[in-house]
Amino acid sequence: MEKFSIAWYQANPDYVKAQNEIYDKKYPLHWKRKGDKDYWKTKVQAHKIRAEKLNRLPRWADEQEIEQVFRDAPDEATIDHEFPLQGELVSGLHVAGNLQYLTTKENASKNNKFKPRRFVINRASISLF
Repeated sequence: MEKFSIAWYQANPDYVKAQNEIYDKKYPLHWKRKGDKDYWKTKVQAHKIRAEKLNRLPRWADEQEIEQVFRDAPDEATIDHEFPLQGELVSGLHVAGNLQYLTTKENASKNNKFKPRRFVINRASISLF
């Protein structure tokens, strides 16, 4: 498969260049790296692209609120969806209320899973899912 891809790219350089230019215009921040000014904008964009591809970005999502979550993130934190965008039990949306800060280790151990929780409200036990 990899050999086919390399050969195809080499055989179609004009098409590849045109597609890259379209992508660069649509997503101008995708080349920013950690440590660059406004790096958080790159993370916002990457999450948005993925959510759009998975059809998990509702029209009513408040993009400014989502950006604020990324802007306020601690340097050592990763931003994760509490309800995974592609979960087995439940799938969440790309909205500010579904975003959480985790360490890299916590995020890796979560492994795209949602763990139901038990809540106690007024001495009554309530299970979600």
